[in-house]
Amino acid sequence: MAALSAGPGARPAEGAVYACCYPEAHADFPPHLQAGAMRRRFLGVFNCLCAGAFGAVAAASAKLAFSHEVNVAYSILGIVMMATANSLMWTFFSRGLSFSMSSAVASVTVTFSNILSSAVLGFVLYGECQEVLWWGGVFLILCGLTLVHRTFQPVARIFPHKMK
Repeated sequence: MAALSAGPGARPAEGAVYACCYPEAHADFPPHLQAGAMRRRFLGVFNCLCAGAFGAVAAASAKLAFSHEVNVAYSILGIVMMATANSLMWTFFSRGLSFSMSSAVASVTVTFSNILSSAVLGFVLYGECQEVLWWGGVFLILCGLTLVHRTFQPVARIFPHKMK
């Protein structure tokens, strides 16, 4: 620790290298690990998108199952579809969480996918149309999603009181 208190240009003791000695140097992963990281990130987003879509399918099948205009056979089919889609949704969401950088990224991605899939399924199956205000909210969620998914370069600042 004596090397840290000696100043920013001091060499660490016993050949150790400290990141604070080189504030402009970026600690990038080797190319083969970067490719793996991109693959893991893609798998996280893909699994979260699938989870949102299966959540929308579960909601649509629940609406079918508990509607008063259908007979008992369609109600049973809707309940089975709802249970299957819910289990698939949780499976894909769990996998998306394990592949994602953070749980916030996974949650926002699943929410966006679910909202968009619900709108499409609602229009296709039930003829529901969404208002402009609803689509404005979806756009704002998409903007927040792009901000969450962006990677920012770390800002290395050396404070004057730390230089002493």
